[in-house]
Amino acid sequence: MLPCRNSACRPPRRGPVRDSCRPAPDAAERERAQERERRIGERLNYQLFALERAARVGAFLAALLLWVLFYALSGRPQVFIWAALMHGVQALRYYMLWRTERDHPPARYPNHLPSRAVAHVVPLLVAASVAWGLAPWILLPPGQPQTLAPVMIVILFGMIGASIAPIMPRRSAVLGWLAPITLMLALRFAWEGDTLGWVMCACTLLFGATIGRFALIEHRMHVAMIGAQLDNETLTAQVLARARELQRLNQERNRFFASASHDLRQPVHALALFSRALQRDLAGHALQPVADRVVQATDSVSGLLNGMLDISRIDAGAVHANWTLVAVDQIFLALAQQFEPPAQEAGIELRFHTGPQVLVTDPDLVLRVLSNFIDNAIKYAGQGRGRMLISARVRRRRLRLAVWDTGAGIAPEHLPHLFDEFYQVGNPQRDVTHGLGIGLAIVRRLAQLLDGAVGVRSRLGRGSVFWLELPRDKPLPPRAAAPAHAAVAAPRTAAQRPLRVLLLDDEAAVGEAIRLWLAPHCARIEITQTLAAASALVQAEPAGFDAFIVDFRLAGAEDGIAATAVLRECAGQPVPTVLVTGDTDPARVRAAYASGLAVMFKPVQPDALLQLLRQLADPAAPASVTAEEQGQIDLQPLLIKRGKLSLQ
Repeated sequence: MLPCRNSACRPPRRGPVRDSCRPAPDAAERERAQERERRIGERLNYQLFALERAARVGAFLAALLLWVLFYALSGRPQVFIWAALMHGVQALRYYMLWRTERDHPPARYPNHLPSRAVAHVVPLLVAASVAWGLAPWILLPPGQPQTLAPVMIVILFGMIGASIAPIMPRRSAVLGWLAPITLMLALRFAWEGDTLGWVMCACTLLFGATIGRFALIEHRMHVAMIGAQLDNETLTAQVLARARELQRLNQERNRFFASASHDLRQPVHALALFSRALQRDLAGHALQPVADRVVQATDSVSGLLNGMLDISRIDAGAVHANWTLVAVDQIFLALAQQFEPPAQEAGIELRFHTGPQVLVTDPDLVLRVLSNFIDNAIKYAGQGRGRMLISARVRRRRLRLAVWDTGAGIAPEHLPHLFDEFYQVGNPQRDVTHGLGIGLAIVRRLAQLLDGAVGVRSRLGRGSVFWLELPRDKPLPPRAAAPAHAAVAAPRTAAQRPLRVLLLDDEAAVGEAIRLWLAPHCARIEITQTLAAASALVQAEPAGFDAFIVDFRLAGAEDGIAATAVLRECAGQPVPTVLVTGDTDPARVRAAYASGLAVMFKPVQPDALLQLLRQLADPAAPASVTAEEQGQIDLQPLLIKRGKLSLQ
């Protein structure tokens, strides 16, 4: 019966079956693997070259010692034949090493070499191995007394044993060096034909095989080590590249937010001025409640923007701790004054536990940190949710000021991120009425300014505790000079009422808003959008203005600081100047404060702007509240009785 020729009826072909489901190696992956192997090979080439270079002096001295010793003991002239052969091979090796160093300098090849640079190493190793293998044949001729055989064995076995390190980077070097010298030495012993000769032959072969096995094991371990080193270098390079990319993205993000903040503050700044002017002009009108609501909404947006500005001011180093000796009871009294009414309204019992502790710290910054803790506790406690305790407890060399509440608590997964920027719990819709999530980020920065630390513990359904730890043994520093931004220019000697003001701002809407707000209080107000126009007005009347209002970021190449210098030069005197900025970039914030000008940040509160102008233009006017002092709590006198607070 003929076999069926249909291929479907044929039995499956025997042999290895390729798994069709296994994906073929990607070309890019193969290239990466080949590149990795190439780099490992180049590292091994360099190490083979370096070890060969390091061993050349020892090999020369060993050969010199061998033929000098044998000539001194035997006096045979054939010793010089072996010496010429051995040193000729060594001279060729030294020349090739020198040429490799010349053609592949370390500056260009610090830890690697191409294969062509060390192509001579293995052939010369074979030649050197043959030369050493000829030593017992030439220095101990067969048929002669073998009294010097033990010396020869010790020297050659020592050469074989010491060769592991120089030859292990390449397997071809291991074979090229060990095979000739081992076989020729074993053959020399076998040539004697006696029992001792055959035993020494077997021992030589065993010794060479053992040394070769150790060298190959060392080679594999070395290859694995270099591979791990290359992997680490690759990972390190990737991490550094990722870090540089993240740094670049962070810088771009900061620039974007700084520009976006400035652009956002411009219309809000104008809106604040327009809304206050509208509220003032509609006093007693039926639309006054609408104007009041507009002002309230504008102030809310201004508060959110100022919160972002606070972080930039701290990061810019514009906020400094004013160290003073203060009693903790005094701080707690101020907290009681501020938070007892809202706590009672929320149905929360507010209690204080303190003692007669005294600290060297900045009470205003401490108040701000604790105020944030208490305000959050009241905000998230809910109506009628239990009690709140503000305590001060000594913990070795630090004092912990803690705010305990019995609210809903915080889930454990949120705790590590509470002090991060823009992180909020329980506000997935990002409702701006709950803030931006930067309050605790500001708190952490303020704690660092105070040389302290903040922390939190919480349990769901049981409540939370936020604390601020401050050093107790901080010395009181000498009184520091006033900050640069608090200094104002020397007032003019002939300040007049009402004011005469020059505004330099490239935003027309801002100029109109300031004109509308300041018009009732000014005898003259000039609005300019370019430095050339402002300079022309000042040059026409050098004594015609009591104060300048200059925007920090102008449309041209100049900034507000340089523009102020030009305007003062035109006026011939240091005209008081208010530098107005909406920047949150820490570098620009530092530059604004370092200018020595009075600095206000957009959106500017109209009343604060007017008070500051009057203060700058008229030295006899009462001191106004600066932008940094707004919202701070006055620390009033108190009576302390057994740790309890009592208002006078």
